[in-house]
Amino acid sequence: MPVSEYYIHMTKYLFPVLFLLLVCVFSCATTNESVVQDTATVPQPPEEVIEDVPPARSNGISLENMKDDDVVVRFDTIAITKQAFITTKSEIEIVVDDLNKITLDRDYTRWLGYTSEEYRDVFSGRDVLDQVSASLPTKGVRLRTLQDYFNYVFVPSRQNMRVDDIQFVSPTRVYVIMEIAPSSPAAIYILEKTPSGWKLVPKNR
Repeated sequence: MPVSEYYIHMTKYLFPVLFLLLVCVFSCATTNESVVQDTATVPQPPEEVIEDVPPARSNGISLENMKDDDVVVRFDTIAITKQAFITTKSEIEIVVDDLNKITLDRDYTRWLGYTSEEYRDVFSGRDVLDQVSASLPTKGVRLRTLQDYFNYVFVPSRQNMRVDDIQFVSPTRVYVIMEIAPSSPAAIYILEKTPSGWKLVPKNR
């Protein structure tokens, strides 16, 4: 076969192969670029910190040697006795256990049942959502609704909470204390007793 015919013959068969290779290379490059772009836009949860309550100290009273009717803390004419303190702590332990289940299941509807109207108003407010959005590790993520706050802030930061102590700040309002580290108590929730049970409330702003 003459050389010229040989090259024509080879080109006839090699061109489709080269074309397919180029298509594959281009497709792979495009796919990888899309994955990178998609990954960059996936919001990452914030660090497991308490976003909406300040660190707090417990009432700091040892109940061991107290009688049931001894006063733990007093607010004007209203006294919280040892028995009332113990009963309240037991009730709050049940609430926190249920909130742990809610965060595990990401159950927004059930969570709403534990929120006060004041809490919902604060954490659905545009200014607060913008402030929280700015503190998220992934920049460019903007929280727009209370449900966004639940999904991106509350759920990641309230995993496996427990009640190490409680602190009464009013006759009906309690800080739930957890030892984040040795000798480092923090208020993980602020709860208020209402006619319909314990509800999450925001800190005073």
